Amino acid sequence: MANMRMSCGLAALLPASAPAAAGQGVADGWVVLAVVLAFVLGAVLAYALGGAARRTAARLAREAEAKAAEQRRQGEQLLAVLHERDALMARMQERERDFARLASEDALTGLPNGRAFDEQLALSFARSKRHGQPLSLVLLDIDHLKQVNESWSHAVGDHVLVEAARLLRAVCRLSDLPARLGGDTFAVILTDTGRDGGWRLCERLQHAFARHTAWPADGTGPNYVTFSAGLVELGAQDEAPAQFFQRCDRALYLARHAGGARTGLG
Repeated sequence: MANMRMSCGLAALLPASAPAAAGQGVADGWVVLAVVLAFVLGAVLAYALGGAARRTAARLAREAEAKAAEQRRQGEQLLAVLHERDALMARMQERERDFARLASEDALTGLPNGRAFDEQLALSFARSKRHGQPLSLVLLDIDHLKQVNESWSHAVGDHVLVEAARLLRAVCRLSDLPARLGGDTFAVILTDTGRDGGWRLCERLQHAFARHTAWPADGTGPNYVTFSAGLVELGAQDEAPAQFFQRCDRALYLARHAGGARTGLG
């Protein structure tokens, strides 16, 4: 009897453990499936995220390149503007120099004009008075220029003036200031020079005029040209540049009315 009850108990236990094992297997299968699905989902998500990152990186790269290109374009435009500004400033500076030169230069001969002469005479006068240095002044007129204009033409007269200016510049020192005061009148300021030095300059100029052959001498102009000059040295009686100039002008007047082609002393 006891054996029969034991057998029945074992029989009851065996059918009960089989379903439990089966359930455990199903549970394990779901776990594996879940792990696989999680792995696949992770891989898909990682791929998707990687593609999005690549697209984002590509977009950012395109935007950066576009910005860089825009910056290069703006830089080139700025550089062009700066070059144009520099060129404009250079032209303006050149124009200012031209205006300054025209304001102080005789248009026909290229010599300093009356304005530049007046400024330099005032400076030289003050310097010589202050330091006791010698200063001489020469005024000269081209003889018979009016007749040249009437006999040939004003163009020939202008040519004579240009040639006279060229000769005057050639005999002057670097420290001298030759100028055209207008019409047929020229002047020379000789710094650190007494009357003897001024006289030698007038002699050099007379010789240059006498040897010159481009007045012209081909029948369309005078064969020779002469000049009359006045020469003075700064003295105690000269209290202002105007007085100094007037004394020289008086010496020129006397030379002209003595027949011309000579230098008068004042």
